[in-house]
This record gives sequence, structure tokens and C-alpha cells, in this order.
Amino acid sequence: MHLTSSLLFTSALLAGGINASPATNAYRRQNADMRTIIGDNTQVLTNTTKIRFPDSDGFFGVTERWDVYRPPSYQAAITPTTEADIVSLVKMAKEHNIPFLATGGRHGYGTTLGNCQEGLAIDLGHFKDVKLDKQKETVTIGPGVVFADVFPVVHDAGFQIQTGTCSCVGMIGATIGAGIGRLDGVHGLVIDALQSVRMVTANGDIVEASKTKNPELFWGIRGAGANFGIITQATYKMHKNMGDIISFDLIYEPEKNVTLFNTIANMYLPPGLTVETIMSYNQTTEKPTIIISSTYAGGSEAEARRWMQPLLRLNPWYTDIKPIPWKKMSTDTTLGLDKEVCANSQIYDVYGVNLRRHDANTWVKTFNKLAKFWNEQPAAQSSVVVLETWPNQAVVAIPDSQTAYPWRDATTYVMIQMRWDAPGNPVETVADAMGRELRDDYAKTSGYNGLTVYVNYAHGDETPEQIYGRNKLPRLAKLKKQYDPSSVFGFHNPLPTSYP
Repeated sequence: MHLTSSLLFTSALLAGGINASPATNAYRRQNADMRTIIGDNTQVLTNTTKIRFPDSDGFFGVTERWDVYRPPSYQAAITPTTEADIVSLVKMAKEHNIPFLATGGRHGYGTTLGNCQEGLAIDLGHFKDVKLDKQKETVTIGPGVVFADVFPVVHDAGFQIQTGTCSCVGMIGATIGAGIGRLDGVHGLVIDALQSVRMVTANGDIVEASKTKNPELFWGIRGAGANFGIITQATYKMHKNMGDIISFDLIYEPEKNVTLFNTIANMYLPPGLTVETIMSYNQTTEKPTIIISSTYAGGSEAEARRWMQPLLRLNPWYTDIKPIPWKKMSTDTTLGLDKEVCANSQIYDVYGVNLRRHDANTWVKTFNKLAKFWNEQPAAQSSVVVLETWPNQAVVAIPDSQTAYPWRDATTYVMIQMRWDAPGNPVETVADAMGRELRDDYAKTSGYNGLTVYVNYAHGDETPEQIYGRNKLPRLAKLKKQYDPSSVFGFHNPLPTSYP
């Protein structure tokens, strides 16, 4: 999730762009003027399309990001209002070697996005339709939709769907990385609900993908989707609403870290129970602290309390247990910090790692390292480590071969969020080093053969194998070569176009 974050889904983003350095350099060599290029192409855009430059009103509003750590930069921002506009913009950018990013929630935080400099922002914020088909039990959305837009519409119609943990993340952007969240054990990943998409490819073609139309592309979209085009529409299968979610917010003194982490490591999680562990620094008590945010879906509060007894009997100093409707699962859990976490223009230097084995000694070790770090670096005391332990029964029920996502057997997603107040703070160097060190610690005892990472939590310095999995890369590279051989969509942890 993000606690002081998230994603996280995740981020999550719809990313497009020409291979960072080659495209940007080619664009500069032409000494082209962005205003002139766009002006020459306005006749192919609808009159409702909005074009903005850095000195225009509203430019910041359509380019502002959640994370400002190593961000992209733009010479222009265009808000298309039709799918045909998106096609025209992709063709224009490709013809003139203009690097671009197409964004929905602008919640992506991988450092590879920052390789897009002096480019074009394609703002997809106009496409915010959420359409339900109650008879087919599906919901169809546009690329500007964030999870907060989906919750009330789906819930009030008597349904629910897997989502990420923060309300501000773009749903399609989170989906195409896999889409992890608190209902993993019950409903699986968000990609497991995805039924079809419409996409604009690097050539400006509109293609549809599903299990019956372009099935190989649909396979690749579900786990590596930012590499193949701009999704303009996505349809998902909904689930019947299971009733209220039982939320547990618990806070423990730092002295209980050994007992607590061993308890979590040995705790059985039924499909409906999640345990999110947040190692943070409490500015009020001026001490490290451990927050547990758990949810239970599909049962009563009494049943939830029984499953949570191993944690409750450790006597947290703060306890808040309450039923909440599914549509408030983001806003009313985790101490109600969703609004604070979703605030834009913050620094998040994120490192991610997957776990399929819980090693309590590693958790204790990293907590002690953080305590020392917080004490020595007060400017970075907002840094946190979030460990999302989601049950994966429904996730592993889907055969690994059905989607490109390679880490279905992960049981915990670690998000290391190094934070400080503003760009240029000298604490960045030591904080960044600490983030890498903590990631290495978790990777060594992860149960995998080295580092693996959920693509939406990737920092940007990982290898393709660590993100996409060695076994998936041959098929993914073939798809990349077929749909985007010049890597037009190459700023979000790009795939190679060939692989041994």
C-alpha cells in the first residue's frame, strides 16, 4: 500500500514515450519547436482538446505528480477528448521523435519515468466514465478513472471488485502491472477481473484485446501492459458485494518488535484476512512505532476477532476495530491516512521487493536499522517501510501461464519509502543508500533466488528478469517487437525487443 504512500498502484500509470535518450536527443537535434509542431497538427484534433504550455493557465494542474522524486518534465501538455485525438497525438509524437507520457492518475513513481525530459504530457483526465452493466456484472472505465471513482458506483449497485489500497491511484495503471490489494485472497489480482481492453498502439492503430481477440497481447497486457500502448477503455468482471469489511488499526510500542514480527511470520491468513505492517517514526512520541492495518472480508466481526487473536493478545497501545462498507476500504482503514497519503508533490524514493517467505529475523534487523537511521537523520524521519501481507489463495488459483505477471506466489509486497521534505536536501544520498540496503536485506531471505519486484513498486534500477521474470521475458520481448519495435512506450520499466 502506501502508508505514507502506496500505490501504492500502484500506481500506477499509463506510460508512453520514446526510448529515453535516443528520442530526446533526436528531438533536440532537430531543434524543433514544440509549439510549432503542435500548431501544425491542431487541424487533426477536435476543438474541445486543450493544449497547454508551461506558461499557460492550468499546465501545472494537468502535469502535477504524486511523487516529485526524479520526475519527468514537459514542454507541452495536451488533454485529448476523443480516442481519435489520442491516435493523432501518438502519430505526431512518433513522427517528430517527441518523448511522451500518457497519464491517468499520475501516481507512478519509478525513476525510469524521469528519463522523459522536455517531452509531451498526454493528460487522460477527460476519460473518467464508469459504466456498469448489472446484467453482465461488468464495469467499463476510461484511463482517467482512479479507484475513488469506482468505489461508490460499484458498491451502490451491490457489487465489489479488487482494487489497490489507495483511493487516488489510476485503476488502469494499477491493473496493467497486476493490481495487488486487500482482496487478493478472495478475488485474486485486478488483472484476474480484467475482461477486455481497447488500446492505441505505437503505430496509432486501435486494437481490442481479450481472451478471444488478440489473446497473446491480452496475456502480455496483464503484467506488462505499459509497454504496448495507451489503453482507452477497460472492462472488468465484478463480484457480488460480501458485506462490510472489518477493519483493525493497531499500534505497538517498538519494544514489542521481536514478538510481533515472529507472530506475523507464523500467523495463518485465511482468504479474507490481510495484515499490513508499517514501520514508521512517531513524531509525537519521538520514538519508532509499528502500525498494523488489517482487514477481514467475508465474515462477521466476531469471526474476524478470532483470526486476529494472535495480534490482539499482544496488547497494542492503540486499537480501533470497526465494520466499514467496501467502498470506504481505502479511506477508513490505516488510521484514515488516505487523504494525507494521496497529497500530491511529495518525495517518495521507493524501493520494492517481493517475499514468499517470512523471515522474522530480517524484519527485526531492518526495524533496528530504521530506528538508528531515524535517530541520526531527522530530516528523513517520514521514511517508512510497508509490508503488505496479502493472502494469495485466489491469486495462485489462476495458473501462472495465463498472464504475464510472474510473481503469483508472493505472500508479502515490501515497499520501502525513503522520504524527506524537498528536492536538494543533502539527506537524499544517505536515504537512498539506506533504501537499497534495506531492499538487499529483504531480498536475501525472501524465498526467491535473489531480488524480485512487483513492477508497480519497482525503483527503476532492477533488471528485466527481476521485474518481469526470466520465464516470461521471451514471450514479452516478442510482443514488444511486434507492437512497439522502436520502444515508443519505453519509460515505464521498458521491455527489451529481443531476449535469448
